[in-house]
Amino acid sequence: MRKYLYIIAFAVLACTGCKEKVDMDLEMYNSEQVSLMVKGKKVYTYDEGAGQMAFNRTLRQFRTGNDDMTNFFVLTCSELPREEGQEIRADIQWTSGNTVKTSTGVILKVEKYDGTGLVWLWNAADKTGAIVKILN
Repeated sequence: MRKYLYIIAFAVLACTGCKEKVDMDLEMYNSEQVSLMVKGKKVYTYDEGAGQMAFNRTLRQFRTGNDDMTNFFVLTCSELPREEGQEIRADIQWTSGNTVKTSTGVILKVEKYDGTGLVWLWNAADKTGAIVKILN
């Protein structure tokens, strides 16, 4: 009987101890491509061959779009993302077909920050987030 208790305890620890808690959409969390998701739908993905990316440190603004700017998104933050867990208020502007949409005052949490300048931002309640790049 004791043997079974040890096996069950080990199995529970193995299943829970190694699992990383991620609130962000997993597809987006595992991606390294600059993109924007709004209400659970990916609305923009950066294409390096047909687009441009910009970052303005003073304005705390990330901009990316295709070459003719018919498809783009702009993320303006209240402060620069610096560390995981940080919460930032942001305004987001993006294209949807022939219209430009705006969402203001969105609270985004820094879910991941890597050494290359990529930052994963996410709002779990709205299922809205972005992967942006801090350019030097």
